[in-house]
Amino acid sequence: MSKKQRIKTSLFCAGALLLVLACMGLPSAFCVMQQARLLQTSHSRPAEENALSSQGRENALAKLLYDRQFLAGSTPEWDSNGWQVLEQTEEGQMNSIGAALEQLRKAGLLDETQTAAAYALLETEQPDACKNAMRDTAGFVRYEWSTEADSLLLELGPGEEVVRLRWSVGGQLRAAELLEEYKRFLNVTEFTDWQDLSSEDGHLAAAYSPAAQLYVYASDKGGTELGAEHKTPEQIATAMKDKKEGTA
Repeated sequence: MSKKQRIKTSLFCAGALLLVLACMGLPSAFCVMQQARLLQTSHSRPAEENALSSQGRENALAKLLYDRQFLAGSTPEWDSNGWQVLEQTEEGQMNSIGAALEQLRKAGLLDETQTAAAYALLETEQPDACKNAMRDTAGFVRYEWSTEADSLLLELGPGEEVVRLRWSVGGQLRAAELLEEYKRFLNVTEFTDWQDLSSEDGHLAAAYSPAAQLYVYASDKGGTELGAEHKTPEQIATAMKDKKEGTA
């Protein structure tokens, strides 16, 4: 092979080698460019499922019950297994229950007769009296005091908010009146999107606010019952659907 041919061959091999190296580098260069482009692109996070509205977060009760459901993972059902025995003396239980009863009396949710009967239950020394105190993982406390004649169920939030009451002694107010008074008592009248979920017979008055994700109810059947629970719109829709199908 002549010198001239050897030079041509060397130049050809060098060119081929450079071409191969360039091709090998293309994928890496493309990946670097693509990664840089992705890093420069802003991605919005999807909205949190069942997130509480800004108005709901500003309301103390709505946020308290929301946090109880989604952060503490606690369930408010009476028959749930999420409750543990609260180590509290009988005197301590009486004081806590008595303070809550006084709040309800001052708010007009219990009349004088009902309040006096409840205090009589607290002071009873009957041997068959049942006196229990429980606490859940979110710091809510449930009291259950009863005799053969009367029964009182009371649930208080960490700040002694009365979020549930079931008292076997009835009062003068009807369910609809109780509900409006209870909403004022809970400081949730600022919400204007309340949906009426009351029963047709008038013994259960209930309302739901999607903004607060609050279900508030009052009943005058067989005594007096009040309650406030966190419910998502999906839970309410499912409950209404089941109720409609059950009555169809």
